[in-house]
Amino acid sequence: FAICREKRYVMFCGDGVNDAPALAVADVGASMGEGAAMAMEMSDITLMDSNLTKLLYAIKMGKRVLCTVKENIILSLLAKAVVVAATFAGKMTLLLAIGTDVGIMLIVTLNGMKLLPGRFYDPIVVKGRRANNGTCNVEMTIQSGQEGCTFSFA
Repeated sequence: FAICREKRYVMFCGDGVNDAPALAVADVGASMGEGAAMAMEMSDITLMDSNLTKLLYAIKMGKRVLCTVKENIILSLLAKAVVVAATFAGKMTLLLAIGTDVGIMLIVTLNGMKLLPGRFYDPIVVKGRRANNGTCNVEMTIQSGQEGCTFSFA
């Protein structure tokens, strides 16, 4: 209960029927695809296999996606503000406005393509280090129990 008092999120990983209440109470519940149907129903995330290193990759990719979406929104709004200011100044034509919109659309699309996996896709590598024997102790603190694995991360 000490984790609940702090400003942190709690993720619980489990695969059995007895893990279902903890999966429902945790901020983020992750169940294994090979586990019980009750655990998969109560969880927020269902892993297709029991490889927890893919969970670390998903968290890292989620952070990158949020950052890219914010970049794209800011870039689009700045471009629209420039077009509106140029329109009120009398310097913008319809052709230039359309060209600017298409150009920003292409730039935003290319910026989003940086999220595509490259040639060296490896979900186990996190921050340039490889997890020890597939364990998941690279970015998060792990508290292991008999029934599951609890991640607490900031």
